[in-house]
Amino acid sequence: MKNHLRAAVESMKEHYIQKLIDAGMYQASDEMLQSLTLTELEALALRVERP
Repeated sequence: MKNHLRAAVESMKEHYIQKLIDAGMYQASDEMLQSLTLTELEALALRVERP
């Protein structure tokens, strides 16, 4: 169970990171994105969707 949860969280993080990269807010090489939590990434992605 624990590994499934971790995989799901990592998958969601990658989803939000890709949204931020696609929106042009960050570069794919930006390592700072990997250090953010899922909640922080989700908040950034919501700001991109709602100007």
